[in-house]
Amino acid sequence: MKKTGLFKMTLVSVISVSMLLSGCSSIGLAREESFESNYETKDEAENIYVSEADFVLRAVDEDMQTIDFYVLGTSELRTLIYDGTTQITDAYGQPLVIQELKAGDIGKVLYNSTISKAGSVMLAGDAFTYPDISRYSVSENGRSFTVGDDVYNIDENVHIFSGDEEIGLDRLIPNDILSIRGKDRKIFSINVDSGHGYLELKNEFALIGGWIEIGQALISQINDDMLFTVPEGTYNVRLTNTGIEEYREVTINRDNITELDLSDIVAVEPDKGVVSFNILPEDATTSIDGIIVNTNYAIRIPVGMHEISVSAQGYSTVTEYFEVNGNEEKKIEINLSDSSFSSTGSTVSENTISPSLYTYVHINTPEEAEVYEDNIYKGISPLNYKKTAGEHIITLRKNGYKTVSYAVILEDDGKDAAFDFPEMEKDEEEATVSGNSLDEEEKKRSTVSGNDGTVSGNDLQNGLP
Repeated sequence: MKKTGLFKMTLVSVISVSMLLSGCSSIGLAREESFESNYETKDEAENIYVSEADFVLRAVDEDMQTIDFYVLGTSELRTLIYDGTTQITDAYGQPLVIQELKAGDIGKVLYNSTISKAGSVMLAGDAFTYPDISRYSVSENGRSFTVGDDVYNIDENVHIFSGDEEIGLDRLIPNDILSIRGKDRKIFSINVDSGHGYLELKNEFALIGGWIEIGQALISQINDDMLFTVPEGTYNVRLTNTGIEEYREVTINRDNITELDLSDIVAVEPDKGVVSFNILPEDATTSIDGIIVNTNYAIRIPVGMHEISVSAQGYSTVTEYFEVNGNEEKKIEINLSDSSFSSTGSTVSENTISPSLYTYVHINTPEEAEVYEDNIYKGISPLNYKKTAGEHIITLRKNGYKTVSYAVILEDDGKDAAFDFPEMEKDEEEATVSGNSLDEEEKKRSTVSGNDGTVSGNDLQNGLP
């Protein structure tokens, strides 16, 4: 035993002397120990990532080197750190860089819960991804999603991403282009790949009663106080009215309002004036000089005296005369319930109509917001207006806040519909001002086939019967 101990001491002394003679220092020993320590840690690292979770990716923060994700099928949000040792692979096991991970991705993460560190992130091989979906419908109860003949279930904790924002199902509107991801015909995440913004016309007096064509996206008659919901993108806009055909180019950005200033367009026929209406009941038939008109929109008619007649089942017909001035808009209000007539712009109260005759939409919150239904201005919230069954887009606008749209379904059930929409989000950005003219070649390209600019129905000419 003593000899063995002596041998060990002698061996250590020899090694020490040899190191000194060869110029080795304590730094060399430290490096060797560090290498051995790293090697041992590497062995241990293979076993420290023992926790796992299926996830829907929310975001990657490259500055903080963190990954935010929801546990699949839940609203539970977790955050893990990552570094250069974190393995990231696609559904086939091929390596990815962190920048290739996108919000809404479905996968599995192995991690250490003690230090909240991800060891590996793998996109799920059994998940489906369907991009570029533009024609779809969501059931009224928000539980199913239909694309063509295919029907998918929507997970109750589905996560919907639009840019850097998470939104609800009711914020998806027709013409939004989506990607859906899920497993076994159940959708766990939806991405808005191309959303929508808004176009507001400014100084459009010369075009009221005419038509606007926004590329191939939208065709509408022009009324006062309208806000058009338009898919994001750049468009050639065609504006027509009697004797007017103008073109502009506009760019619509997601969730932002683009203003199109039309003050340079002058009415060609100053011998006509603009007339707008507030007729109750709203399903009444209205005629001007014997010609039936659509009172949902303003019209242009020759200056001078005209006869208006309003009739509806169960009411006495009201016939009155009014004068049109070509320099200002005339507002006509008729309420058949009390045979009232006004052309001075005073408001007729809806309370004079029996509530049993109609059902109404009640917009309660947010307060003091401009309300538009299908691009047409309805008033300032809280407000009520007549309910029309079907699918509609309700848009809320308020100075200093982000304009927002909701897709709603109004049932033909004989009941009022009430909405308490979430409070609007503050927005420091101002509306984009647009209005660039197009050259002749662009005009040709932007014309929508089959529309010659004639205003149909609501343009009454001289020589009326």
